[in-house]
Amino acid sequence: MTPERLFDLAAEFAEAAGNAGLFHARAAATTGDEHTTHTANAARWEAIVARRREHLRTTLREALRGTVTAIPDDRLPVATWQRGRVEIRATTTASGGARAVRVRYTPAQAVAAGAALIACAAITDKQTGGSLAGILAAFPPNPTPHDEPGNNPTETRS
Repeated sequence: MTPERLFDLAAEFAEAAGNAGLFHARAAATTGDEHTTHTANAARWEAIVARRREHLRTTLREALRGTVTAIPDDRLPVATWQRGRVEIRATTTASGGARAVRVRYTPAQAVAAGAALIACAAITDKQTGGSLAGILAAFPPNPTPHDEPGNNPTETRS
């Protein structure tokens, strides 16, 4: 399904809805035989609207079915552009052309997603031979007794 065909279906639906509204308005403004004619025309266009709406919905469902595959945005994979939202940014890898993909999380959702990503990365890294150690800093060593608060003779207390 091409974008042009989807646009055409949407335009046909809009045209039918406009005609139905036009004939309803004309029927409301007339009496007698004219009112009857406009009411019949409005009903005919309402039936066309219903068919075109269903055809458009079916076509959109078909066109949008399936999984969208994307890769993280190279320049800004995570952003906080909207207040109270964390945005994950990616670009589709579909053959029909790259498109921007955005997933917006609340702060709580972002923390949960981040924890899940870290856990999955650790499991995957272990299964594939371990490559994360080279990009992650080592866990800090345990402090020596000299580094403990109160054990440093040069430390002053307030």
